[in-house]
Amino acid sequence: MAVITGILKRLATLVRNLLRALWVFFPGILFLVLTLVCFWNLAQGKDLMVLATEHRGFFLLFQSLLSFLVLVSWYAARTVANAKKQSVHTAPDYLQEGYYKHMPRFIGFTLFTIIMLAFIQTPLFGSGIEEDTKLYYGLLLASIPYYFWMNKVFERNFKRLRFNKLFYGTMVVLITGSALITMNISRYSWLVVIMLLVLQACFMVLVVTRREILEKEKRTGLKAASMTGKSYRLASFLGIPTEEVRFHMVFLMISLVAMAVYLACTLNVAFAVGMGSFPFVLLAFSVFMGFGFILSFFSIRIGINIHVIFLILIFIFGQWTERHYAALAKRKSTIKETFADKASVRDYFIQWVKDRDTLIRKSKEFPVYFVLSDGGASRSGYWVASVLGKLEDTSQHDFSRHLFCLSGASGGSVGNAAFYTLLKDAADRPDKNLPNNQLFYNAGKEYLRSDFLTYTLSRMLGHDFFVPMIPFNTNGDRAKALTDALEQAPKDSVLLKNQLQVPFSELAIYKNRVNTKLPILCVNTTRMQDGAPSVISTIAIDPLTFNNRVDVLARLTDSNDMKLSTAVVLGASFPYVSPAGRVQGLKFLKKGPTEFPFYFVDGGYVDNSGAGVVHEMIIKLNSLRDSICRSNNDTVLRSNCQKISFYVMHISNGPEGDVLLKKINPFVNDLAAPLKTLMGAYGVQTSINDSRLKNYLSGMYGNNLHYKPINLYRPQEPLKYSMNWVISGRTLDSMDQRLYSSDVRAYMVKILQELKQ
Repeated sequence: MAVITGILKRLATLVRNLLRALWVFFPGILFLVLTLVCFWNLAQGKDLMVLATEHRGFFLLFQSLLSFLVLVSWYAARTVANAKKQSVHTAPDYLQEGYYKHMPRFIGFTLFTIIMLAFIQTPLFGSGIEEDTKLYYGLLLASIPYYFWMNKVFERNFKRLRFNKLFYGTMVVLITGSALITMNISRYSWLVVIMLLVLQACFMVLVVTRREILEKEKRTGLKAASMTGKSYRLASFLGIPTEEVRFHMVFLMISLVAMAVYLACTLNVAFAVGMGSFPFVLLAFSVFMGFGFILSFFSIRIGINIHVIFLILIFIFGQWTERHYAALAKRKSTIKETFADKASVRDYFIQWVKDRDTLIRKSKEFPVYFVLSDGGASRSGYWVASVLGKLEDTSQHDFSRHLFCLSGASGGSVGNAAFYTLLKDAADRPDKNLPNNQLFYNAGKEYLRSDFLTYTLSRMLGHDFFVPMIPFNTNGDRAKALTDALEQAPKDSVLLKNQLQVPFSELAIYKNRVNTKLPILCVNTTRMQDGAPSVISTIAIDPLTFNNRVDVLARLTDSNDMKLSTAVVLGASFPYVSPAGRVQGLKFLKKGPTEFPFYFVDGGYVDNSGAGVVHEMIIKLNSLRDSICRSNNDTVLRSNCQKISFYVMHISNGPEGDVLLKKINPFVNDLAAPLKTLMGAYGVQTSINDSRLKNYLSGMYGNNLHYKPINLYRPQEPLKYSMNWVISGRTLDSMDQRLYSSDVRAYMVKILQELKQ
């Protein structure tokens, strides 16, 4: 019984110490978990790692920033450990000495382990098919005894740093390995792991030998005797041991350089894009972890939890401040019409048919195409722009003559906007071609290959993290950064760079001058306050035809305008990368138009494909066509309407098949049933809208030929295409291969044949 009691006491002591260690070193533990989740569990994180390897010189930057992250995690944790030991607010036996010593080392050591295992899970080391991660979690657990073994060996053999054969050999390995990886990552993928193992060992040598040196200096009193004046008093005030002041100054200078790079990324699109997303995430994690440990340090020093104070202040400041205004533009005085003067879908349709009189007369059947574009960030945008561009090029520009409407949400709207802008560019030219006869397909692909993420992340993990602590309104949030990136980030896209800056007042179709050179554009979004489906469109979204959908542009005051880039970002505001954007708009009450704050988020909350607004549009047009066909007023229009046939092309980019239903933990069921239900409803809403539209067309024509899905994913597709605002070349090449696959090509051939009827 005594033996069991002793075991239980030791076990209780172990658990108590572990929980206390987790609390003391919480910032470091938190970012260990975040790093693991981002680069193990998220396909986007894995793809960012692959993307980083596609740039020359990546490893030099990567190992520098990873080393800095490890340095911050270890040294900041060590500083907090010293403060905790010396604090008058800490009980003498609060934590065993071994935890103060090993936890900072273990955090830095484990960061190397997590990144190493993350690299092994990328397509660089396999087929790209999602694998079971149990093995990697097992290796992560095995790294715990490996750490203690390595620490023991190094403490026994490395009392001080010697410039011997081992040292020079290690330098040769690091330099040679970095050069080989930089020259050709695809042939040296395993060398990355070897290099990280060497860096991990070097880190352990550094912390072990440094501790031995500090202990020796502390015993002899050499460093303490030399410390006088302001440096000594400042170190004493901050609780920094005098023997560590010199190293602290070096660490501070390195941190200032890193902060300068960090701030440059948040201020300049080109600088951020040049750095890349994966290196920036490592840098941002370093800054955040350092900030977290600083708060912990001062919390320990004064005996008050500063984190809670910051959270309370942020909440209080939020009562009168706004951080997320949508970037509206001022309306040009040269445009006399307002958004209230936009043409209806009826006006546009009648003029559209008249403008194609010659083409319709020559046809037996004249297909009218409505395009639905699913959301999915750059994955969706790239796939949409590729499909539409290929159809336009292959049909010798016939496809756009049959295109009536482009509707989408999130990344699908970005792809639609890119194609729409190319059509506008071509329509404004006498020969109706893009400059230098460039292909629509290539132009769209070049644009959507751009990095829209890094600059957005720089604001999300920089500006937007710190400005809530300021008690007045701020601008330039991460949604504005995404807008700027969509406009400025493309390096190689000559045609589309800065083209999404065009305001909707120039794109809108007005009653007194209905222009049908371009299709109707519908950017679907959702009003956050009540979940009302909303549309930013070039035509009027009247409440009767479109079932009370909110016409966002009609809610703007006459002096305000909205750029195309701002519109697609509002339709792609899916937290947490983009927050809800605030638009100060008009609500029409009995007492007259009144200004209200409207917040808009991703259209995918209600309809991720834009099927709802297209369905309502087709219902209206079908009724209108029938009434024209029965009318005797205009025989030419009547004859043309009889030849018109509606087709919907649904460009999707999500895996197909039934959802695998799993058991829900009762604890999760109790606490998060509404949240789980809403998350499930996100996808179901879209599939129901799609099915409703498909069934309507099937009932109208008696077949399923008028609803044409073109999915990036094959049935039972094993590959995972990353959904992000930047995608690796490896993944984009796979998407290109999908476009040329037999089933997609056969489907597109059918569409082209229908256009030639």
